[in-house]
Amino acid sequence: MLVAGIVGGNEKSKTANLISSIFSAAGKKVSIIDSKNLIEMKTNQVKGYISELEKNNIDILILKINFTEICKPSLDYLHFDIMIYNDKADDIRDLDLEKNSIFNERAYSLLNEKGIVIVNVDDADLIKMLQGMRYYTVTYGFNSKASITTSSVGDIVDKDNFMCCLQRSITTKNGLVIEPQEYKLKIESVGLDTYNVLAAATFAIVNDINLNDIELLSLHYSQ
Repeated sequence: MLVAGIVGGNEKSKTANLISSIFSAAGKKVSIIDSKNLIEMKTNQVKGYISELEKNNIDILILKINFTEICKPSLDYLHFDIMIYNDKADDIRDLDLEKNSIFNERAYSLLNEKGIVIVNVDDADLIKMLQGMRYYTVTYGFNSKASITTSSVGDIVDKDNFMCCLQRSITTKNGLVIEPQEYKLKIESVGLDTYNVLAAATFAIVNDINLNDIELLSLHYSQ
């Protein structure tokens, strides 16, 4: 079972729901839990919860993690394969240097040795905070430095076509090299946030999901 963490503020649920929609359309079973529920469990309860998910053949566990809860001991049992930094750095820019250092060290410690970090490259402050990490990083955003961006967004009210553009080669979790290309998503949405879609699409691509194979996918973008 792949374990993924979405670290951020208010946008975590939107990204998690988009990921669930994509992977469900690809025939995968996804479970989503909020860190505020997990931190109330004891270690043996967390182990039991994970065991039950595996017995039920869950393919992906997504844990939505608030910045303020990332240091809770209940997370010690989890080892993440992928960590998504979902929001802009506003949520953590007010932390003092000592707390910021603790936050970064803790986030790194939760990742597996070959873990992947997915991050919004448009936020210079967040990128600066994450400098020096030893993990493979894939970026999304709206500039030339982003690994994954969007080339066009259609009318989000009717027949919504979202073009996701891979600008440079990336290596997936399973070691497959994906060359630059475009993916087309049809999105059923209200209040579309392009960053959430890019984060979810990036997650799918690094997990060997060919978004063009599910081009008729209708994503329900939950508020």
